[in-house]
Amino acid sequence: MSKNSKLYLKFSDDVTVANIAVAYDRICSVFECDGDVEIDVDELGEADLTFVQLLESARRAAAEEGRRLDLSRPAHGALLQVLQRGGFLDPEDRDRSEFWLHGANSQ
Repeated sequence: MSKNSKLYLKFSDDVTVANIAVAYDRICSVFECDGDVEIDVDELGEADLTFVQLLESARRAAAEEGRRLDLSRPAHGALLQVLQRGGFLDPEDRDRSEFWLHGANSQ
């Protein structure tokens, strides 16, 4: 795969502490290939703080490698609720806001 390739990873159903190891393995598999990563959470069922932490860690790891990791669309539904409850949507943190909300306001 060329360096300019974009890799896609889709999460559907629930991603919680009960199955976070599976999500971790899927993300690690994508990172074995070159290219930027786009994550689709459109059909995500339930999510919890472990999933948010995993994506935050993956986003930072991608940046350290000179790659981008993006959501295919702004966080919504259960994922947005976890972000709001967990205090991840500080409007002063533009980088995080761009990642989770594509720069939109969470209110």
